[in-house]
Amino acid sequence: MFDSPMEHCPVCGQMVILDQSKAKCGLEHACKPGTVCPLEKYFVGTEGRVDAAADDLSHPG
Repeated sequence: MFDSPMEHCPVCGQMVILDQSKAKCGLEHACKPGTVCPLEKYFVGTEGRVDAAADDLSHPG
């Protein structure tokens, strides 16, 4: 059985599942638009990760 990664969020005060998008987590935990997420880099599908991966592919080393 696979256990999803989880972490305590200091903004909402709850445990959040990290194998979802930041947007979905924000909806589930009622984060207001523009809220700075302290766990942002840990979510799957974050814009930063996608952009970094695209940059790596567009500039062969």
